[in-house]
Amino acid sequence: MFRCKDKDGSVVICTKQTWENHIVAEHPEMKACQSYVKDAIEKPYQVYQDGRNPGKRVIYKPFVLPPPYQLQYLRVVVEYRQSRGKSSKGYVVTAFPCQGQRKGDILIWSGK
Repeated sequence: MFRCKDKDGSVVICTKQTWENHIVAEHPEMKACQSYVKDAIEKPYQVYQDGRNPGKRVIYKPFVLPPPYQLQYLRVVVEYRQSRGKSSKGYVVTAFPCQGQRKGDILIWSGK
């Protein structure tokens, strides 16, 4: 579906299979929102360490979705995998609108 770089310069990939079979299948409001997800990855509002999985980062960006979700956050979960001798790559796991951050996640960067 798309490839971009996160705020630290790591490549992040969202496959067509993940987009269609997970994100849109479970969150139909995300159907035409690839550009919002890409924007959140490239220019996040806050980045958290997933409280349950150290290989995952949770990205939040407010007010980026079309109505009626514009007053919520976009939550994007990216799993990073280390390649042999290469820098890590990120893979989008999920993306959806939410009311706020999940308890247990650890703030590691804020652009506020």
